[in-house]
Amino acid sequence: MQGKAILTALTAASMGAVLAACSDEATSPAARAPKMASAEVVPGKPLPEPFIARAPLQEFFVNQMPEMMFRSSVGTELIVQRLVTAPTPGGWHTHTGPSFSIVDRGTVVIHRYSKKHGCVSTAYTEGDTYVEEAGEIHRAEVPPPATAVEYKVRFYTQPGAPLSAPADNPCGTAK
Repeated sequence: MQGKAILTALTAASMGAVLAACSDEATSPAARAPKMASAEVVPGKPLPEPFIARAPLQEFFVNQMPEMMFRSSVGTELIVQRLVTAPTPGGWHTHTGPSFSIVDRGTVVIHRYSKKHGCVSTAYTEGDTYVEEAGEIHRAEVPPPATAVEYKVRFYTQPGAPLSAPADNPCGTAK
């Protein structure tokens, strides 16, 4: 029952992320209203265990005009994850479908490459959401000292397929 409640909350949150991500501009959460500082690993406050849940997602069409439309003409998987990541630079990769993320603790820096904007880095902290687009070359970095905790919802992944594919660094050695 708890898993179903988490899945429902993450799905609702991901829909909010979809609506917020409809802009084609490079944005930064720093432009929004200030909020609490990112969470450090606090003694006595244990880190949660990571998990991944995968389930079949049948063909669907969601049309919530005027802002959002999702469609899949083939069955795929719906994936919900909790990632617990120690400070790390992360590797460049892509996903076959979009990923909607909530940063619960710590800081996550997403380095992205697009033909329109080149290499762009954006830091996300506790309470921020972000979207990774299908086919987008990117990497996630968790800067020291805090471990990051994120929740992710992923769509359009073929059943049993890997969640990502490695990619070459499009930004050179600087990023």
